[in-house]
Amino acid sequence: MSKALTHHNGISLKPSAFRRFLKSGAGALLFRSAGYRRLLMFRHFIASYYSAWTAPDQFKDVRTYCMFVGHNKSGVSMIGALLDAHPDAILSDEADALEYVRAGFSRDQIFHILLRQSRRELRKGRVTARRLQPYSYLVPGQWQGRYRSLRVIGDSTAGSSTRTLGQQPDLLERIQYTLPGVQVKFIQVIRNPYDPISAMMVRGGRSFENAIGTYFAYCETLATLRKQIGPSRLLSVRYEDFVRDGRAHLTDICEFLGLQAEPDYLTACTDILHDAPETSRQWVAWDTAHIDQVAAQIERFDFLSGYAFQ
Repeated sequence: MSKALTHHNGISLKPSAFRRFLKSGAGALLFRSAGYRRLLMFRHFIASYYSAWTAPDQFKDVRTYCMFVGHNKSGVSMIGALLDAHPDAILSDEADALEYVRAGFSRDQIFHILLRQSRRELRKGRVTARRLQPYSYLVPGQWQGRYRSLRVIGDSTAGSSTRTLGQQPDLLERIQYTLPGVQVKFIQVIRNPYDPISAMMVRGGRSFENAIGTYFAYCETLATLRKQIGPSRLLSVRYEDFVRDGRAHLTDICEFLGLQAEPDYLTACTDILHDAPETSRQWVAWDTAHIDQVAAQIERFDFLSGYAFQ
């Protein structure tokens, strides 16, 4: 991981010195402080309020808000980036829109923030998983960071959104209240549990017990959320199936969101996908006891049915 990695489009994926500063030492203390977060939220409010005031009709054609739920490191950023490439959609990455809902931002303020974040991600090359295996989901020749006729907007934050909704279930109704005239739809990207658990251990230095416990605590929250959301507003997508047949599954997602899956768009998106699903469980030396522990937990959740270590 010390050498710069590049995607086929030539973008350097080496973490910047500034990003390392943000994640450790004095930088982390400053940028994670409550005072800084309040200042940043105030700045976002003023900037988005001005944008909404000067462009009051920019989002008049938006019909669907796309929200993700699920676990981190399950393929959400990948699918979000591909949706952002659609000419009639904007999908930001990790903007955490629920924070703005909780802070009382208006519909158009939130949408301006998501559009700005989408453009920022485009400038960075749509690079994801910077602390694990960096990869760019930039789709050449498509519409990331811009749009033709904006019908769908959303954000690919999944892990923190799931945690927040578990803690404040009333936010499900508040989201719809904050976004009048827009149908809120949810996508849950599901991945073999052994992979995100392994990623948590490598990424966060967690123990087996901590990572497994955290993963299945989220599953408990997801089981409740799935019932609250209902099947008409929730689409489940398995990461492994998507990578193996991206064209078919991306078409299904577009249909669910009310988008037309144009052939050139589908081809451009599927051309950047890996040839086969990644298996991050190989990064960790799993023992039989912990493999069996996860297998027993998998049996408790119907949306994980069929997954196994091998």
